[in-house]
Order: sequence, then structure tokens, then C-alpha cells
Amino acid sequence: MNYYVLPGTGIYGGIKVGFQFARLLGELGVPIAVATPGGMAPHWFRSNQPIVGREEIVARVNGNDTLIFSLPHDYPVLKATGARLVFHCQGTDPLIDPVLRDQDVVLLTCWEQARRYVDAVAGREPTDVGISISDVFFHDGTPKDERRAAYMPRRGAAIAKAAMGRARHLQYAPIADSDEASCAAVLKGSGYFLATAEGEWFGLPALEAMAAGCAVVSVPVLGGTEYLKDGETARIAAPVDLPEALAELSAENARGVRAMLRENGAAMAGRYRIAAQRGKLRDAMRAGLRNVFSCN
Repeated sequence: MNYYVLPGTGIYGGIKVGFQFARLLGELGVPIAVATPGGMAPHWFRSNQPIVGREEIVARVNGNDTLIFSLPHDYPVLKATGARLVFHCQGTDPLIDPVLRDQDVVLLTCWEQARRYVDAVAGREPTDVGISISDVFFHDGTPKDERRAAYMPRRGAAIAKAAMGRARHLQYAPIADSDEASCAAVLKGSGYFLATAEGEWFGLPALEAMAAGCAVVSVPVLGGTEYLKDGETARIAAPVDLPEALAELSAENARGVRAMLRENGAAMAGRYRIAAQRGKLRDAMRAGLRNVFSCN
């Protein structure tokens, strides 16, 4: 059997990405369940994936089973089970290096920066399985308030506060502990999104905001440079400069720039629809990835 082993069900991008990946594998004929602590289901997004107790699975799997994981801290205990291991790389913290150097672990990556990192550390080419955002985030004609800027205060609250002090003509909508549908509704109704998480690996919220038609102003990121293109799909500014960048972008004479960023951002987000990732994963399965999983 195949299991995607997760450390919890909290509001973290890696949790949603794990569930989405398990869903796609299931759609492509791989029998798979998600293993979470206590067999708990996430409350902040919808999923029809079978869920089992992580503790029970770790205790009984063997070499006939395949375990997918993304948190490097899980590596020692999962390695000890004797099951086939698949590392779903969602970040490039050096903590993953021991996992990457294990020649028995199958390596999957979700974006280009992660692929380069894995290749440099492991000396072998990983399988690109892509990443996607939920269809609920794509703008559906919901009226936008051009004066509203959405942000997530969990990371970078001080940066957002500084922006509020500089661009006082805007209204600010915090998104905190929201379920996926509520988050999407705020983004679809907002004119701007402040991406304030410094050093973000990929940063799903900024991409989701692009899909929702927001003009994105972001601090520098790592893997997110794949879709965050300064002056093309977003404005990128150092944390100390972000308030001024927002003020300039939201000025009356910047209407054309805003329209351009929103149009280009929406087009970029379209590349990350679930259908696109499904196609990429299907190609990878045909190229041999299917052999990693138990498909009986």
C-alpha cells in the first residue's frame, strides 16, 4: 500500500500540497491514503482522500509499502520501518540534505529552485511532479475593492504594519486562520496582496493572490522567483522598501501598471492549475515513476 505521511493537519502550505499530491496519485490509479496523527482530517480545506492513523501505519508497514513524506524530521523513523521511501521536496533547508544523499530514497521536486538544490546536493536528477493551487482561488468576476489590500499577519506582521502607516489611503484585510474558501473570497475581493513572509520557499499565498486577480507586492523569496517576476507579474521590494513600493503601486497614476501586473499575474497563475499538475504527473508516471508505487 502507499501512504503520504504528514506531521499534522494545521494551516500550512505543505499539508495542503501533500493532500493534493495524494489526490492526484489516486486519480492516476495509485491506491493511497494520507497518514496523519490520530487519523485527523484537516478542517481548512476540502479533501476526499482516505485518512488513516499515522501511528498505526508507521508501526506496521514493511518493504512492500511505500511512504511519501516531506518533513525531513520524519526521515529517521520512516527509514526504520523498512518501507520504500519517497521524499516530496517542498523546500530547500539544509535539514533535507541527509535525505537527499540516501540513494534508496526516491526524490520528487515541485519547482525549479528545489530541483537545482536537489541535483547539487544529491548529484542525481529528481523527478519533477509540479505544484498547483486550488481552482477556488481563480477570479470568477467577484467585484474588487481597489482600495483593499489583503495580507497574512502570521509572518511579516511588522512589515504589513509599516505599509499601513505609509499607504494610509488603503484598507487592510488580514487573513488569519481562515479556511480555503474564506481566504479565496477575501483575495478575490481585494485589489492588492502583501506577501510579507521573508525567505519563503515557494509561497502559495502569493500565487493564489495572483490567481484571484490581486496586484502582488512581495518581499524577496526563494523558490517563488519562478512566478514572482519583478515589474512583470509583481513588485518585489526589500522589507524596508515594501511600504513605499505599495504606496507607488496604489497611486492614481499607476493604474496602468496595476492592470499590467494583474493581467500577467493571472496568466502566470494559470500555469499552476491542478489540471496542469495532473498532466505533468501523468507524464512522470508513464516515464517510470509508477513503478515506485504499489498499484495492486
